[in-house]
Amino acid sequence: MRRVGIIGAGLTGGMHAERWAQLPVELAGFCTRTPERAQAAAQRYGGRAFPSLELLLAEVDVVDVCAPPPAHKDLVLAAAAVGKDVICEKPMARHLCDAEEMVAACETAGVRLFVAHVVRFFPEYARAKEVLDSGQLGRPGVIRTVRGGNFPAPGTRNWYTDFEQGGGVIMDMLIHDIDYARWCFSDVARVFARGLTFSDVRDADHVLLTVRFQNGAIGHLEGSWAYPPGNFRTRLEIAGDEGLLEVDSLDTLPLSVTLKQEETTLAAGVPVPESPMHPTDDPYYREIAHFLAGLESGDDFLVSPRDGLEAVRIALAAIESLRTGRPVDVTTFKEA
Repeated sequence: MRRVGIIGAGLTGGMHAERWAQLPVELAGFCTRTPERAQAAAQRYGGRAFPSLELLLAEVDVVDVCAPPPAHKDLVLAAAAVGKDVICEKPMARHLCDAEEMVAACETAGVRLFVAHVVRFFPEYARAKEVLDSGQLGRPGVIRTVRGGNFPAPGTRNWYTDFEQGGGVIMDMLIHDIDYARWCFSDVARVFARGLTFSDVRDADHVLLTVRFQNGAIGHLEGSWAYPPGNFRTRLEIAGDEGLLEVDSLDTLPLSVTLKQEETTLAAGVPVPESPMHPTDDPYYREIAHFLAGLESGDDFLVSPRDGLEAVRIALAAIESLRTGRPVDVTTFKEA
């Protein structure tokens, strides 16, 4: 039975701990920069509070990195150096060079690295990818996504609101849809962005990305930290020359597909395979269970280290487009 150590005891660390508790592993405990939080997490979820990273690494087989993004590189490198497999929360890193170093270190050490892009594991998004891959929509041409919520911790300063640490709404939240769109439509050639990130607006952020994929398809990705508190909304549309697929979190029907027919257009709902109330339907459980299964079988993960790296590259290229007001060629992009 593998022993798992979680680094970070905030919201994400707790969410991961709840899912690990449902799997055949031993939760060894937590390590954070604030010992009191590690102790509280251990009391709630099990295991113990480790006073140092070195002590945690000495007693675990798997490291679950749930610390803020600026810490990801050093934590993954430390785990790789002592031969521990790693699951790392998104974004993989705040800077491209850090993400590249993380991938190289894990490859050199021969350890498995999984980047936790959880949207791929939401049942309706996974089903949408299946419909796309089945060819029912024909040749795909456009993908449109929306992901919006309220500004995190308005009026305070933390890594979410510190752009240099968190990267704003693009790096923290829209990177979910950047990864998903690339998974669906292939690598990105160019990105153009408009938004509020570098404006004088405070306690809000909103961006619109226009993406050209290398296969010629177009993406329109919208991310917002400008919604009223307590509101969160996601939307997905994929259009091909034979049909349109839609997913909207505001709809009671999780996913609908409209296909061209010889004479008429048929509108039909495509149900999610499991009940939304079933434990295995939970995307965070599905994600972590997939990671554990991959460790056991040796099979490739659904999200590769390169996938995590490319999501960072596209997000940073979008930020550069916001900064300069010009389109950015992702294929040649290098962070300044």
